[in-house]
Amino acid sequence: METYEYPLLCWQVRPDLLYGQLVDEDYQMAASDLRSLKAAFTEMIEKKLRESDFSVPRLAQAKIKTFVIPLRPHYRKEERIFPVIETIEVSVTAVYGPTDQGYFLCYLPSLNRNFYYYEPKDLPKLAEHFAREVLFGMTPEALYKLMLPGTPWLETVSARLNKPKQIQKEQFNLKNTVPNLFTLAENLPYAHKGNRAANPDQTWERGDKVNQIINLLVEERSNVLVVGKSGVGKSAVLREVIRRVHNREKSYDAIERHTFWRSSPARITAKARYLGEWQMICEELIYDLSSVRGLLWVENFVSLATTGGEGAEDSMAAFMMPFVRQGKLRLLAELTPEQLEAMRRLMPGFVDYFRVVWIEEMDMETSLRIFRYFAEYVQKNLKMEFSPSALETAYALLDRFARYESFPGKAVKFMQTCVNQALQENHKKLENLDIIRIFSHETGIPDTLLRDDKPLYDQELRQFFLSRIKGQDQVIDKICAIIKVFKTGLNDPNKPIATMIFAGPTGVGKTATAKAISEFFFGMGQGYRPLIRLDMSEFQHPGQIYRLIGPEGKLVQHVRERPFSVVLFDEIEKANPLIFDALLTVMDEGLLLDAAGRITDFRNTLIIMTSNLGTTQRSSLGFRQYQGHDYEADIKAFFRPEFYNRIDYCLIFSPLDEKTIHDISRYELAQIDKREGFQQRGLSLRFTEALIAYLGQVGFDKKYGARPLQREIERLVVAPLARTLMDLPQLKNQVIEVDAKDNQVQFNF
Repeated sequence: METYEYPLLCWQVRPDLLYGQLVDEDYQMAASDLRSLKAAFTEMIEKKLRESDFSVPRLAQAKIKTFVIPLRPHYRKEERIFPVIETIEVSVTAVYGPTDQGYFLCYLPSLNRNFYYYEPKDLPKLAEHFAREVLFGMTPEALYKLMLPGTPWLETVSARLNKPKQIQKEQFNLKNTVPNLFTLAENLPYAHKGNRAANPDQTWERGDKVNQIINLLVEERSNVLVVGKSGVGKSAVLREVIRRVHNREKSYDAIERHTFWRSSPARITAKARYLGEWQMICEELIYDLSSVRGLLWVENFVSLATTGGEGAEDSMAAFMMPFVRQGKLRLLAELTPEQLEAMRRLMPGFVDYFRVVWIEEMDMETSLRIFRYFAEYVQKNLKMEFSPSALETAYALLDRFARYESFPGKAVKFMQTCVNQALQENHKKLENLDIIRIFSHETGIPDTLLRDDKPLYDQELRQFFLSRIKGQDQVIDKICAIIKVFKTGLNDPNKPIATMIFAGPTGVGKTATAKAISEFFFGMGQGYRPLIRLDMSEFQHPGQIYRLIGPEGKLVQHVRERPFSVVLFDEIEKANPLIFDALLTVMDEGLLLDAAGRITDFRNTLIIMTSNLGTTQRSSLGFRQYQGHDYEADIKAFFRPEFYNRIDYCLIFSPLDEKTIHDISRYELAQIDKREGFQQRGLSLRFTEALIAYLGQVGFDKKYGARPLQREIERLVVAPLARTLMDLPQLKNQVIEVDAKDNQVQFNF
């Protein structure tokens, strides 16, 4: 009987809840006290050791230390980065110690990172390096989520087993046999993250697929491609396959066991510096894999056909094809259906050497069972409940809105978010309204649009837009109609929520309207601004289309990061006509497919295009002598019929009259009164009608509309007020009247 001591990181979440994380394997549990927590870990470890599904501890004498990392987080707004002025000190806990192999090992549990080192004096600088690598670029909110609720401490968990260090010995010998392979690929299953208390096994209801793939890999010695939509569980199935094969072959001689590795074309070729070197690296990789009966899980499989040479014919896929055909190299990978088609198009013969296993999205009945499995798992491990109506609501919301992913992946991911939120808020039960609140915060969609039992009042809806958009009542009417269609679920689910073009003179509120729409639809709590604005004058050349919709293009990147957003194509008529052709699929199907088979989903976006077509012949101010159908006729004449016919709404903006200009002036001045400098001093501003009339006169331009108004307000009102407050620091808790007389702005205290 041998006893193993596992390091356990503990921290107090609340007085009646203690949280523990098994450092070496990254398992987590919660209990009411330390004794119960350690007993639960001991039971779990001993069970898994008996099943040969666990490694013995690698740290001989674990210690704990906290490093304070000074950081300056930043916010990202569109293309700009705004660093926070203050430096934030983030505490990062490290668990470290020597190993039996003579080197040292350090874990950063909160960051899910570990690293090796050989000199104890190197630990502080290495810990700071790897911590900064994870924390760099995070917002203050993201950093806050990483902070532990209490001060952690280190405990040990004892586990007993009759048979000694079979697992550790095997890993050590394997590392001596193929050391180069460990630099090119990740050895599985030892590098897995493990299960967390709120992250259960996601292979529920997929046992038949697991058995099928095991048979293909082990019995038939085939290469396997697992194909399915994003979220169906392809990665989870492959991890389960590897785990089962690994456990089944524990009793085999080392020479008879399969080994599993994971890598990517980018990692394999990373060290290649001169011509022909990556081919040598691949040959060594193939030799090492064959010497240990290795199967290579290739991430980003399509890039095999685009990495290495100028085309598919001299790519890594072409180089590997003879070895795959002869059985000297065995591969497995996961792809979406679109990526499979892209690979067949790039390298038709290569895919023929693989057996394809399709994994379909789960139906409603099976998906609801997954929700129940998850709820039972959480109740057992975290003593937290989901009401039946909460599970049904979660399914309904994800089924309608999160269409860019599939079940069960999106279900497990969202439920994990709900559990983590409930833990932070000390909730023991999640109800229907909790699910809606969390989903609203994640997507930005207000609960008014998510709840069938909460009415959307027409007066409140119109008032929201009337307070932000001046002089465009006919536009507001159409926007309200679009929102009502969305509220009732009658919009086409296979297209963007709406595709609109805003036409009219410059400076009449087209961009402001797009901002108001994004604020109403997706402005409830997201960590990012829900308006994606693209200046189409930047894409006038045919070669620039790749910068917009290529794999790393602005549009693709923004929408993948912000699937719930308003996409504003500003001055669409200035773009190259090839871009109009590329947008046809987006407008028609809500999807954009790149050359590598990756899909960008636009079905939760509103697409707005602004245009100044037809404005050069019309007056911008005053007498409303325009005709709406004239603008629409110019737009119809400019775009090809197949593009124009995919636009849902053509909204014509009216020129501004004197009353509207005054209303806009009032709105802009009211925003000044809310600024922090006035609030801190207890100052409020009162604006006279004379001032409003004066600003309307100097802030309006016949060519640019009301666009110069904000600039004039800053110059004539804000800047003089700032100088006054600097000269009179004692000026507090007063009302300041801002007036205009003889073409001069005056301040009366």
